[in-house]
Amino acid sequence: MKIYFTAAIIYKKERGDIYLKIVNFLEKSGNKVVSEHIINESIPNILSQDDAELVKYYRKCLKNISEADLVVVEASFPSTIHIGHEISIALERGKPVILLYEKGKMPFFLEGLKSDKLLLIEYTKESLVKDLKAAIEVAKDQQDVRFNFFVTPRILAYLDWVSKKKRIPRAVYLRNLIEKDLRKNREYHKEA
Repeated sequence: MKIYFTAAIIYKKERGDIYLKIVNFLEKSGNKVVSEHIINESIPNILSQDDAELVKYYRKCLKNISEADLVVVEASFPSTIHIGHEISIALERGKPVILLYEKGKMPFFLEGLKSDKLLLIEYTKESLVKDLKAAIEVAKDQQDVRFNFFVTPRILAYLDWVSKKKRIPRAVYLRNLIEKDLRKNREYHKEA
């Protein structure tokens, strides 16, 4: 499984041992983990980049989120704005997200974020690996399954138009339509 890991780079000095523990566990479990943007980066290095380099860094992070099967976030409070942004992007793209936070350090702003694909996991240093392992099992059941189908050129043109106007991928638009219908379809809910 390909996993995108993110955390607050600014707190790497204080929390770096936790970040490494998470990444090491994920890799030892046989996963490909994208984490170099956190593990190998520093705030001074990022702040010294010019605009073009920052745009390239941002686009690479977005690409890695899109290609990931799962996103794992260490988001103990206080956290940073980039973490919230990455979580939103991942959820918008239908990715399961495991949000880890140390006991007593819940990122309060995220308490209001509700998604079937978001798992909020409180941990202690002693329980981290056990809690993460259990969360991964739950998240595996939330992974999207690829489903291909054919559409007419007219429908494709409409999907392209919607995607451009709403700034969402075509697949997200279609998934939202189906989920909306699923919520209100009484006949389905009687049989399910």
